[in-house]
Amino acid sequence: MGWGMIVLIACARPMIREPLPPTEIPEPRSPARPVVSQTPTPDPPRSGVRPDRELYLVQAGDTLIGLAQQFQTTVEAILAMNPGVDPRRLMIGQPLWIPLGVQEQGPAGKLIPDSELVYGPAYLDFSISETIRRFGGYLSRYRETVGGRTLSGAEILEEVARNHSVGPRVLLALLEMQSRWVRGEPPDERARLYPMGWERPGYEGLYRQLNWAADRLNDGYYGFKGRHMWTVRFADGRRVRVADGLNAGTAAVQAFLAAVLPLEAWIGAMGPGGFPAIYRALFGEPFRSEPIPSPPAEPIWRLPWGDGELWYFTGGPHGGWGNGAAWGALDFAPPDVDGCVPSRYWVRAVADGVVARTGEGLVVLDTDGDGREETGWVMVYLHIAAEGRIPPGARVRAGDPLGHPSCEGGFADATHVHLARRLNGEWVPIEAGRPFRLGEWEALPSFTLYEGVLVRGEERKSACACKDEPRNGIRAP
Repeated sequence: MGWGMIVLIACARPMIREPLPPTEIPEPRSPARPVVSQTPTPDPPRSGVRPDRELYLVQAGDTLIGLAQQFQTTVEAILAMNPGVDPRRLMIGQPLWIPLGVQEQGPAGKLIPDSELVYGPAYLDFSISETIRRFGGYLSRYRETVGGRTLSGAEILEEVARNHSVGPRVLLALLEMQSRWVRGEPPDERARLYPMGWERPGYEGLYRQLNWAADRLNDGYYGFKGRHMWTVRFADGRRVRVADGLNAGTAAVQAFLAAVLPLEAWIGAMGPGGFPAIYRALFGEPFRSEPIPSPPAEPIWRLPWGDGELWYFTGGPHGGWGNGAAWGALDFAPPDVDGCVPSRYWVRAVADGVVARTGEGLVVLDTDGDGREETGWVMVYLHIAAEGRIPPGARVRAGDPLGHPSCEGGFADATHVHLARRLNGEWVPIEAGRPFRLGEWEALPSFTLYEGVLVRGEERKSACACKDEPRNGIRAP
């Protein structure tokens, strides 16, 4: 979301809290939903060939020796798969293909369908505030000050779930599993400070805990689905393969729980008395019949600035919200300012639609016109200044002004606008066969965050934290 800035969690080891002892699981208190079948979520066809490598982004403190130990391979094998890598000069965010020597597999039972992990059509009739009020636990009374705003537990959950587009039922089930906030009271001060179980200085409170958890869930979901991530990592560095035949939603829950539970407790959490029992006690059967609308045709997007204006392509494919989401976002900077000063130029609507939501630096444009983020194609804009920003509910035509680019919202070290697409709540990556076209320009996939190329015929522009017209300048016709 910044000019090439990568936001990564350092690999300092967190404290791992032992799981809470089991409690009696009552029957579901929410209305029962029809169950068509116990058959788990369908999977796309698979080649039957077991993956032999994983794509890994270098984190602070990594060494090739340490990575070889994690993935049960050798330094020589890593170097052979990554020609030209200097083992003495690894860079944070650098992509590496790692030979996958890990043989131990995790549990093979499916936990949730993909539709539960994504804040999409399966949540059209779900009320976060009503659900939290009905369960009546500590969460229903919780208040926290975030950026000068005093928010309720329901407001925090709503904001985090929508920003990351992660299903709130999944977040609530994990919150109950980790700290009993949903139906009861946290059993101790640790559960009160770190309700999702990520016990690390600077992550106290529900807001930070949920943001970390949502990004972790997205990383497991989109990493497994499209970024060649086939293992889950525990806090002690141990890795276990995701079992053959699992779906992305289950892989996401497994990845989250691996970060906060020891291996033995993690295995138990996948079993009938763990996460599945808590989810069913709260919400009933997860593999239920849901009317999922057919994907509409993608709109024809225009460039997000005015005709004849020259802007700069400053960030190639990266996460739609945090680096865990699908790498489908692009960044562009206006020509008039450097640093973090709001621009006088307007960011404009890339298609007809209605403004479904605004927030800190945020504008969400819904293109099917119903004002619901859960369905259809949505364009998410970030770093839009509050002054002059369009209000929620406004209907716009392609090219209408939405607000001025700035550094507001998220992480940014220079004024720009961040654009990312969602379809039925799911972040859309930039990958082979799924182009992102803005006007006459098309973004190409990249395995390196924030790098990338836009092409128009034979013309190419490369992402750069700079303003160099021949290299990254793009003029709207």
